Amino acid sequence: MDAYVEGLTPGEAQDIKDAFHLFDKNGDKKICKDELGAVLRALGQNPTKKNIDMYMELADTDASGYLSYDEFVKLVEKDIISPQEVEVQLRQAFLVFDKDKNELLDKRELFEVLTRMGEVLTVSEAEQILHLADRNGDGKLDVTEFTQFLCERI
Repeated sequence: MDAYVEGLTPGEAQDIKDAFHLFDKNGDKKICKDELGAVLRALGQNPTKKNIDMYMELADTDASGYLSYDEFVKLVEKDIISPQEVEVQLRQAFLVFDKDKNELLDKRELFEVLTRMGEVLTVSEAEQILHLADRNGDGKLDVTEFTQFLCERI
């Protein structure tokens, strides 16, 4: 799952990888047509069913009905999804998970994020992740800590 993305820096390529995992809501290591539609809408596009079908046809080279990571990268290379849009999406995801809208994720919110991303974690494991991601040691994650953590760990 380390497809090379031509013309991107290693950081931008990592952002694409992170986005794939974020958009792969059910954790099956592939993106279905419904998930692709959600991805495109989250990136500010308003695709029609026909657009989504076209994108799937363009990138789904094995005709499985799903996009693997490598196939997802092909969409990126065709400029359908840009690295800048991935960064925006990660920041938007943070806002969705920030339930109390204080621009910070506390242990409870992080636990909710981690369990929604398909991980079954204990409170102790969530605390360990918070400790790893919490760069300034305040016991909470701001948007920068959140996106950097995703870029390093996924």
